[in-house]
Amino acid sequence: MAARSSYEVLTELLLPPRPGSGLAVDWAAVEEAWGTGFPSDYKSLIAHYGDVLLGDYLQVIAPTTVTPDRCDEPGAPRGGMGLITADTRDTWTDTAPTEIEAEPEELVTWGAASSADFFCWLTRGEPDNWPVLVFSHGDDAWIQHDFGTAEFLVRVLNAQPGVAVMAETPLWGDSSPSYVNSAERCQARGK
Repeated sequence: MAARSSYEVLTELLLPPRPGSGLAVDWAAVEEAWGTGFPSDYKSLIAHYGDVLLGDYLQVIAPTTVTPDRCDEPGAPRGGMGLITADTRDTWTDTAPTEIEAEPEELVTWGAASSADFFCWLTRGEPDNWPVLVFSHGDDAWIQHDFGTAEFLVRVLNAQPGVAVMAETPLWGDSSPSYVNSAERCQARGK
């Protein structure tokens, strides 16, 4: 029997994706705008769950063609991956981490928490091999995790070693967290 991927384990933890909860993304346009591919587990997460909010804590950010270089242009939508990545890069510069060698331009943010923590990739090498970097706002520290988004989430939800930065969060050990995407939140508010 073949080992299950982290994404397959994640879908079991989160429950089956609800019909219509995923987002259709023009990945060719997004990847052209950003000048890079994106990890396959993240693409699957977006395709099946959309811009999901996990446990009222961690928002997985939907990709857009608006990059950090274009997020302040007139008419650019507020928020989104471009703006939050620009904020993450500014935080990287302001905190000047010495234990991780990277340039701000190598960071792309895929998630943000209600605690003001950032979740991003260090975009070196093949996208499926990008490590997850977490900025812990409370500690004002960056932590590198040498695995991808799905494995990071699986470890957090199973309270596994290697993601201790998440031990004090509502997602720690929550093997079936609540989840909702922006379309479902709008629908629930009657908009």
